[in-house]
Amino acid sequence: MRFLTRRYGEYYGFKIPDVLSYDHLPFKRQNLETRKERTFIDGNVLVLNRVNKLNAREFVKAITDARTQYPDKMIYLPSFGLPNDYPVLFYIGIDLLDDSPIKLLGNERCTSEFGIYDGSDCRIKNEEEKKRSIDLIRLSLEKDKFREVVESHSFSNFSKEALRIMDMEFNSYTNKFMDYRPKSIIASNIEGIYRPEIVDFREKVQKLKQTADNLLLIPCSAIKPYSRSKTHRILHSFIHPYLGGIQEVIVTSPLGLVPRELESFFPAMYYDIPVTGHWFEEEKKVLYQLAKEYFSNKKYSNVFFILPKQEGELLDLFDSSEGVTGSINFENSEKLAKIISAHKILGNKRSKESTEYSNLLRFLFDLDFPSNEISIKSEGNRRIISLAGVPILVRTISGMRIMKGLGDIMQSQGKRVVETAGIFKGDNLFIPGIKGITEDVRPGMEVVLVNNGIVVGRGVSQISNLDLVFEKRGIGVNDVSYFDHN
Repeated sequence: MRFLTRRYGEYYGFKIPDVLSYDHLPFKRQNLETRKERTFIDGNVLVLNRVNKLNAREFVKAITDARTQYPDKMIYLPSFGLPNDYPVLFYIGIDLLDDSPIKLLGNERCTSEFGIYDGSDCRIKNEEEKKRSIDLIRLSLEKDKFREVVESHSFSNFSKEALRIMDMEFNSYTNKFMDYRPKSIIASNIEGIYRPEIVDFREKVQKLKQTADNLLLIPCSAIKPYSRSKTHRILHSFIHPYLGGIQEVIVTSPLGLVPRELESFFPAMYYDIPVTGHWFEEEKKVLYQLAKEYFSNKKYSNVFFILPKQEGELLDLFDSSEGVTGSINFENSEKLAKIISAHKILGNKRSKESTEYSNLLRFLFDLDFPSNEISIKSEGNRRIISLAGVPILVRTISGMRIMKGLGDIMQSQGKRVVETAGIFKGDNLFIPGIKGITEDVRPGMEVVLVNNGIVVGRGVSQISNLDLVFEKRGIGVNDVSYFDHN
């Protein structure tokens, strides 16, 4: 999940990603001696000469090692890759390829998405296929659909192996290039389970606290956030009196488990899946393992549910459970309400809400605060969340924002900090005005702005510290607002 998933265009005079003409390479050709070396550097281009192209695991490691060691170089892999492998090759970190593999096919062997076949006039067809593939990749980058193209166009065994290995064995690498800016995620095939943003979400969910004494497991909805869907509103109309004592957890693929307090945040708010009522075995395996770990340190007095039969296998994790097998509708919601009403459901709405905000602070900012120190106060159409009496967050219908109290904490812990060269007018902070960014910042994260050691404001980062190597202009932080220091 390289920087290309959010950075593409012209760098150092190259339009990336691109497939160059081998006969007219825009940099110095190597001699026999330099070709023996694993890498060769010519200006801003790193040439990878010796890569094991027969072993996908070694191949991915070579690319990620090169990207890590030379973050400021364009990586060129010579004489490898046909159009059906372009998406994965660019995804894992290659910037530049060449057309020599296509030319070697000659005029009677044609290439396509599905491999090579015998044909005629193949030189012309292969050039057209190359252009079609590159155009599709660039359009998908422009529209934030590159990952979807990679998943849906990985037909060769090499591409499938490389993508899976990248997703499942190189998490520490992919995390460096994570992008949290809200975008639609279409999880239409099994590879979506291991998409980096999805895996990251599941890992964060594991760290969250139990928010109430009782648990309710329910299916997702097509409408996001779920609570605005017709089905979830019907359910709430029946069980509203008991919600103060019930933790709601939504069961869904590919995210797995979504505690209700996370439903309005990326990626829970932005994913879409084909709704068939059937789960792949691999989906069920991932869901079951996630649930096993998530619920291992939680103790509920009662476990309630409305779940389809396949998702109901989760109930085996609990000693006992009560509910309805099926989907959420008027009839099943009424049945569930009767089941719940037979129990003495005790709960403290304020305590539950405080724990939910403690979870949000952990999920969004990696900050762990005791729930009993968090309080919530309503002021008109906004809510002020405080820690030990100090306001730290403000929430309105349009979202949630850092307040100075949280900014001071973040600065003291060195988390999500962007050091600025001054205080500037407007709601955008441009890259020349940025002096430094802490290593934990990724695009889409809310950050605190610090000038001369003083917390001055907040905003949403559009870059990471790695991007500063390449980016010398453009917007670094948007949605900027400065704190009142009077």
